[in-house]
Amino acid sequence: MTEIDISEKVELGGIYNIPGEGFVVELQLSNTTYLFDRQGLQHRIIEKKQKGYDATVEETALAQINNFGPAFDSW
Repeated sequence: MTEIDISEKVELGGIYNIPGEGFVVELQLSNTTYLFDRQGLQHRIIEKKQKGYDATVEETALAQINNFGPAFDSW
């Protein structure tokens, strides 16, 4: 597995509800796209904050996932 540079600028590509996986977030770094589940996103936020990097995009994505969750629980 490749190490992802957490200091790179990141953009939110999208949020998807994948059957069997739940919500995943698409983050675009440079010319590469990565998918993160809730746990991976939380880990990335903590790691970035510990190293002094801005985690605003990741925090926004996590907040959106948390808001979407209850709406889809009854499906």
